[in-house]
Amino acid sequence: MFKPTNNDPLGIMSSGTELQPLNEPKNVEETAVEVEEEAPEDRKNLVFFIILLHGIGTLMPWNMLITISYDYFESYKMLANSTIDMDTGAVTGDPTVYSSNFQSFQTIASQVPNLLLNLLNIFIVVKGGLAGRITVGLSIVAVCVITTMAFIYVETHTWLTGFFILTIATIIILNGANGVYQNSIFGLAGELPFKYTNAVIIGNNLCGTFVTLLSMSTKAVTRNILDRAFAYFLIALITLVFCFISFLILKKQRFYQFYSTRAERQRAKNEESADNKGKMATYVATFKEAFPMLLNVFLVFFVTLSVFPGVMMYVKDEKKGGTYDFPLPKNYFMDVTTFLQFNVFAFIGSIVAGRKQWPAPNKLWIPVYLRLLYIPFFAFCNYLPETRTWPVLFESTWLFVIVAASMSFGSGYFSGLAMMYTSKTVDPSRAQVAGMMAGFSLISGIVSGLIFTMVIKIFVTA
Repeated sequence: MFKPTNNDPLGIMSSGTELQPLNEPKNVEETAVEVEEEAPEDRKNLVFFIILLHGIGTLMPWNMLITISYDYFESYKMLANSTIDMDTGAVTGDPTVYSSNFQSFQTIASQVPNLLLNLLNIFIVVKGGLAGRITVGLSIVAVCVITTMAFIYVETHTWLTGFFILTIATIIILNGANGVYQNSIFGLAGELPFKYTNAVIIGNNLCGTFVTLLSMSTKAVTRNILDRAFAYFLIALITLVFCFISFLILKKQRFYQFYSTRAERQRAKNEESADNKGKMATYVATFKEAFPMLLNVFLVFFVTLSVFPGVMMYVKDEKKGGTYDFPLPKNYFMDVTTFLQFNVFAFIGSIVAGRKQWPAPNKLWIPVYLRLLYIPFFAFCNYLPETRTWPVLFESTWLFVIVAASMSFGSGYFSGLAMMYTSKTVDPSRAQVAGMMAGFSLISGIVSGLIFTMVIKIFVTA
């Protein structure tokens, strides 16, 4: 059970099993530096909570976008001759190629630039730190959110093709900038003690929980999709503003300055001694040392995104031709059993990862590989009952809920462990690069999982 203290309000900093760095200082000189320069205290855990806030910020615009996209873009903005009753929220319009395929367009437009910019960001020279890329990335994402908000109450059906192109272009720019921002945050956190990397994961999962609760509450308050969309993107914008301000505060904290300066000094020392070998040798050495953990990061997110949300949201309680018989109201079944459950249990898992680290780094691959079994399980639940050709092997809705909870908890827990372990498997001077590589592995797992969701659908319905 967590025990909050004045210095640890979440009760996640202390643990009976403290993770130790996996690399000892390489020489007496480094040891002497560590003795002379004792790290200052993270007063009131301010740096931890700022990093956690940026974990929320890196996913807030994307979470808002995918949560509202079906009702706002697919079911209204991308329809031809669309109209909306401002009192009742009733929408009328004719389907178009844009509305029918918007989810596919959105996935490609968001994840491909995110992946490419994540990769590019690793190899851009990081001399002088990541502050510039974080502030520029945040600013571009904020401009994209404002652009999206500007067209919410504008009738766009008269120039539908132009609006579609503008929307996709905005999504591409937003996610490209967000890829740089997210990757840089992982690189920055990689220079700090291991629990600060987990703060990013906690923020990611907390963001999902918040957005899901917001979705459910706005459905209960208003039926007008325009008002809901405006509220969604306004909250995303406010979050980004807080992230920007908090980053300015972060740079002034002695705790952050100590670790970032030390890492910069170590990188400079390594560059002086490795000029003849070239900078690529640093990346190769980092990749080789961190590869087992990078693979763990990839597989955790690959399994998770293979089944969530693309498979889980289409698991039904009612059998083909049957009736709904689950205790929850039917219109909240997907919200609760898929989105809310996943985000809550993933959040709890990431919290526990900050308190207890098990298994050890060299054994983490065992539970990570076993998680691959979740893919066939969910495929053989009551997934797409009306169109599937394969038999349903796991008919119980309660079994689906219980296993989904375990998958969600493991996603938060093992992703937290893998991300924390990654920066500690390499020399401290390369922790920033390792953290950025872990961020790229995360995005690679997400993209691969989203693609594999389509493979599962084809397999089940073929």
